[in-house]
Amino acid sequence: MGMKRNDFDAVGAGRMTDTELSKKLGSYQRTESIGILLGVILVITGCIMMFVYRNIIVICILVFSGVALFLLVAQPAQKKKKALMQQQLGGFFRTELTKAFGPEPEPATLPIDWAYLKAAKLSAVSFTECTVTDFHEGEHKGLRFSAANVELRRTVEEKSGPDNDNWMTRTETLFRGIVVRCKDICDTALDIALNDMFQERKKDDITDLAAFRKHFAAHTASGQEVDDQVTPQLRDLVQKLETSSNSAKLCGLILRDGDLALALNTRYVFAGVPEELDLRDIDGIRKWFTTSLTGMGNLLDLITESPALTGTTE
Repeated sequence: MGMKRNDFDAVGAGRMTDTELSKKLGSYQRTESIGILLGVILVITGCIMMFVYRNIIVICILVFSGVALFLLVAQPAQKKKKALMQQQLGGFFRTELTKAFGPEPEPATLPIDWAYLKAAKLSAVSFTECTVTDFHEGEHKGLRFSAANVELRRTVEEKSGPDNDNWMTRTETLFRGIVVRCKDICDTALDIALNDMFQERKKDDITDLAAFRKHFAAHTASGQEVDDQVTPQLRDLVQKLETSSNSAKLCGLILRDGDLALALNTRYVFAGVPEELDLRDIDGIRKWFTTSLTGMGNLLDLITESPALTGTTE
């Protein structure tokens, strides 16, 4: 799977006024929400009836109807919504991106795609599905970086049913957030990767070394454990990354060959618009987009200012 950049140069219908665009985007968003909501209700109802009545015909009707609502109503509305937003606001998005981080190289020098994510192992658990959107590469204060919104998933088979005699396949989300790569940012002698061990924890647990080792595994490129090389400065960097937003939680951090790679679970969306934003507010869309670029700049500043990147304990 390749990287997916926003199609800023999309062409189609003529330019709309903000009022016209607000009405159209709001209509698509409303249709998408209704389709998803009704689809989920039907699927859940079908699952409940599987345990209560075991009427296979009724169950199939409910589940298939729920899936059909998603595929035939919600998904088409979502695609039309995104296409229209890019067609009408793509020029603004491109201008703001170039203003913030300069022109993007073609081809990308710091790709974030399936192949890279598989090789980098930013997640301690292997994934089977991967979605990468809003990939962009640029410079911030002389630092070459790339970033993208990423979701990693895996397929899980488990037993189900009242007698635990059936097998059910489900998709589990391992990671949803941003992945960032930075070039020539740290000491080339550093070779350490941190991975979240998916243990439930509070925000302030990682300030203590023992608690940090409980929740994060540290190893080199060859797989050698290096928990003793987790300096207070590195723990402090992780702490600051996680307090950079209310929803942030580190999934993986790699310092190797002078480069840095970071996977941060967060509801923050880079160079994009979150699903929960009311798309009838066109000025709100523009404001959110520019704010997301400022947020990336602040995150890069937080990283580059960390003494953990020097490899020293001073």
